[in-house]
Amino acid sequence: MIEEYTHRVEALQKQIATARLDAFLVTATDSIYYLTGLRYEPFERVFFLLVRPEGEIEVVTPRIEAENMGTIPVQHRIVEYTDYPAPAGETYLDALASVLKQTERVGVEPTMEAQLLSALGDWGPEVVPLIERLRLVKSRTEILQIEKAAHYSDLGLRMVMDAAKTGTSVQSGYDCIPALRKAIEDGEGRLDQYTSSIWLGAWASPFSAQPHRFPEPSDMYGPGPIVGLSFLRVNGYSAETERTFFVEKPAAEEAEVFETMRAACAIAYERLRPGVSAHDVDHAVMTFLRREGFGDNLLHRTGHGIGMGGHEGPWVAEGSDDILAENMVISVEPGIYWRGEGGYRHSDTVLITEDGYRKLTEFSDTLDAMTLA
Repeated sequence: MIEEYTHRVEALQKQIATARLDAFLVTATDSIYYLTGLRYEPFERVFFLLVRPEGEIEVVTPRIEAENMGTIPVQHRIVEYTDYPAPAGETYLDALASVLKQTERVGVEPTMEAQLLSALGDWGPEVVPLIERLRLVKSRTEILQIEKAAHYSDLGLRMVMDAAKTGTSVQSGYDCIPALRKAIEDGEGRLDQYTSSIWLGAWASPFSAQPHRFPEPSDMYGPGPIVGLSFLRVNGYSAETERTFFVEKPAAEEAEVFETMRAACAIAYERLRPGVSAHDVDHAVMTFLRREGFGDNLLHRTGHGIGMGGHEGPWVAEGSDDILAENMVISVEPGIYWRGEGGYRHSDTVLITEDGYRKLTEFSDTLDAMTLA
């Protein structure tokens, strides 16, 4: 992996030079992991990677972490400060001032906390999404990791649906998490607690109309559309599989809406290829759904990027200025919702290829397959 990290740092250095910055401060834990493989949680002690257009990285770290920083595989120099808080002359700002002049143009990440951004005011930091741009297009190594996560994501949803029965609680989905964790550990040899997470669950009707409401363990399976979700991060990389399913035979109206949702997905897939505007993909989907009479039943965009984060760029949404490119990974998940009744949404993890796309999740999506009764 050292070649991968070296390539990423060099790509960032080119971005810094193009932006005409003298230095860029990296503080987000995922960005640090992306550039160096270092798993680090800063808590209250501030940590910086200071990257210039050329030369080695300077690591500004509290003394308690200095030995840990020695494991960073790319060329770097460590600059220590005492602690947080610390006496004047021994703070993280003093350490930073020893390697960064206030006359230099400095970039910072959009995710930097306001308190820290304010503390850096003497440098006049410029907020620029350099690492976010680098992460849009995945390397072959990253795609292999996402493919693994997609495999386990499918397995997790299968477990959730196998446990779903009329009159039982959605707690059964949560109960599948230990079994999925063991399956991943058996398959991968490990599941790193710092860079992994597992979320399995199902939204029973009518709560399937609230995609961001956490299902309560007491929610019960019964008639109407149920949305099951497997949302994983496996050793640093994410994937998601989501399906609308039924534990009782759907009514004719429910089956019709289900097929309309699938048709909306198909419209998105027809447009996925390099060079296409993410706005245009979502606009085509939303235009279709509005024309079908569902304009008041739409809550969200068609999709989003997937990588280290479960939600990241590119944003497949009306108003997005992202352009799809080969080796981007996105979700496709247009939804239709009725408050108080239920919702319909499939989601897959999808790789943009040289001439189109490839689904990394391979779960069935037909009404017959999604009717468990």
